[in-house]
Amino acid sequence: MLEIHSLRLAEHLDLSHSGPSQSGSEKLHLVYAGHRGTRLELPHGWVSLWLPLRGEVQLESALCRWTLRGQLLIAREGHVQGSANADATWLALAGPNSAWKTWLAPASTDRHASELLPRQWPCPRGLRRQLVHLARIARGGCAAPDRDAALQELCASLLEQQRDLQPLLDRCSGRTPQRRLLTLQRLLRVHALVERGSDAHLDLRQLASSASYSPWHLIRMYRDVFGETPSEHIVRLRLSRAWSLVRDSALPVCEITEQLGFESPSAFCRAFKNAYGLTATQARHLPALAARQASPRPSHARPRTRPAPRPLSALR
Repeated sequence: MLEIHSLRLAEHLDLSHSGPSQSGSEKLHLVYAGHRGTRLELPHGWVSLWLPLRGEVQLESALCRWTLRGQLLIAREGHVQGSANADATWLALAGPNSAWKTWLAPASTDRHASELLPRQWPCPRGLRRQLVHLARIARGGCAAPDRDAALQELCASLLEQQRDLQPLLDRCSGRTPQRRLLTLQRLLRVHALVERGSDAHLDLRQLASSASYSPWHLIRMYRDVFGETPSEHIVRLRLSRAWSLVRDSALPVCEITEQLGFESPSAFCRAFKNAYGLTATQARHLPALAARQASPRPSHARPRTRPAPRPLSALR
């Protein structure tokens, strides 16, 4: 069953009390929000899909806050809250995993693959069109068979979009497909936290706790699947942001140092020079063509017995 909600100016919808024993908790909820100040709260354990159609959505979970703009998010977090402080239009489709499985299982050829994996990436045009179409016919009061067909088509497309994650799933440990799927879900949750997090406030123990692993176990599995440890991932993101700030802004080195959480300007300059082979001043005067080809030097290359993973950009 699909329940429709429309949020208008400053309206707040709280579904966080819809536990397993609550009436109607096995529904999927489609939320359309089209005004300033709208807010949606979801309970722990729900799977949710978020898509800003115009503007941006501010999202918050127990571990972090981040901004969603122009991308599609599948979240398998704890308690999640989404809000829009400015004029924005967004859609959310959410419900307990058991409700999602009702629609995903018929669309899957593999009973172990009827789960949505957490990720955030640029929304394909076809998927965006399907979600908007579902919202239009649901809000327009179309017959249930039409809504069901549109929802079934959307779920089939979501599972199809996950095929590019299969190489990562193959690299996960676990004796059964279900165990490997659970491992990938946990690692993708950590990957998302690293991508969203502030460089100065990420902690390995918190990341490990979010996946219910020990820090040592997380480091080993994360490296096996993504080709780098969480700390190496954080460093790579920090250096990438450093390059962008050096090239695309006129901020002095001391301000960049503070913004990225380096201990001192000299520490930043050493890290930048070691990564790119250039000083910040040289990078700012680099021709545009050469700047586009610049990338951090690999600082953690090591021999592997497994094939190299897919580029991390495929997960966004």
